[in-house]
Amino acid sequence: MFFIDRLFMQQDHPAGGLPLVGRHVIERIELETGEHLPPSVNQKILEGSYSTKLTIRCDGQRVRVEGNPSRWQRMDNLFGLQTLDECVEIFNHVLARYDLPPFTKNTQISHRQTPDGKTTQLVGNGAEITAIDWTVNHQVGKGKEASFIRGMSSMQIGRGRKPKLYPDGHTCNWGEGSTWIMTKLYNKSVELKRHLAKDLRKKVGVQTDRLNYLENLINYCEKTGVVREEHSLRQALLKRHTLQFYGRVSELDFYPHLKEIETAMQTIQISHDEHQTIADQLISLGVVKSRQAANATQSYAIMWQHGADLRQSLKSTQFYEHKARLKIIGIDIGQKFDVSRMCPTLRRSEVIDVKPLTIPHWYLLPVVAQSNILPFKAYA
Repeated sequence: MFFIDRLFMQQDHPAGGLPLVGRHVIERIELETGEHLPPSVNQKILEGSYSTKLTIRCDGQRVRVEGNPSRWQRMDNLFGLQTLDECVEIFNHVLARYDLPPFTKNTQISHRQTPDGKTTQLVGNGAEITAIDWTVNHQVGKGKEASFIRGMSSMQIGRGRKPKLYPDGHTCNWGEGSTWIMTKLYNKSVELKRHLAKDLRKKVGVQTDRLNYLENLINYCEKTGVVREEHSLRQALLKRHTLQFYGRVSELDFYPHLKEIETAMQTIQISHDEHQTIADQLISLGVVKSRQAANATQSYAIMWQHGADLRQSLKSTQFYEHKARLKIIGIDIGQKFDVSRMCPTLRRSEVIDVKPLTIPHWYLLPVVAQSNILPFKAYA
């Protein structure tokens, strides 16, 4: 089930007179006429519990909030808020703290007057969504995340959007930098580990209860093989499909734009291969007792794979000793090497079965009322 992972909203109040909220304000004056122009205000960063952040801004007429309502005042957001109303409730609680009017639903939509030759614009009398991220979790199996992401990175999605696979193999983007839509797949356990490592480097560290909870969450993601799918719908797409008006759209209206990864998964079969070195196979099967002996036999196998005649370079007893070891794992150095007839390091290959991720019983789901009673402060 998709949930909202990030939301940018704004609402204009033409009458003005609202308090200025931000870090700095710049008063502007038209030099030729001396007329006072609307002030320019930059954003104020708010910090809640667990290093969560939102940004807020008001220049006297336009109120804007940006951030991740599903993550606000929570230790994580593996699962988040599924409705716009829940997200707006979070934002409105923050706005009230700064004596700003709440985001309201649009009840009327009209055409704004524009200069001749320009496309007319629709405007509403409520809040406007300028960007929204929708997210869903997939369960692909322990250790198979990179194989799944790498397999999906072989495909274009949508209208020729090319994949960008990151060097570590744990993230793939489609449409990075687009003003329309960006889609992403990434390994959730790796992301959680990176954030936790960053928090542990801070002077204040991480509280024991939170550390235990996050470690359990990371273990759960590793055990099930969680790959997160994200769709960032940008302002151009929202306006093109009239999805920007809060109160006039439902969550279901966004779903047709979130199907590209699902469509791609239905057209490709991805396998996960497990490889094991020759030395590791010798040790795991008990053919040799030491790593030194395993490495020695492996080195001769590699020489054989490169065309060396081991009968000429080894004593007869050594040759047959290493030959006997290698035959147990399916390698015969008595025959001429033929790469098309063997794959000695492939241990197992299986098709990846993608399933929806289930919520563990101990997971702390988001509760808007609980988030709204926790304190927060201006960070910058």
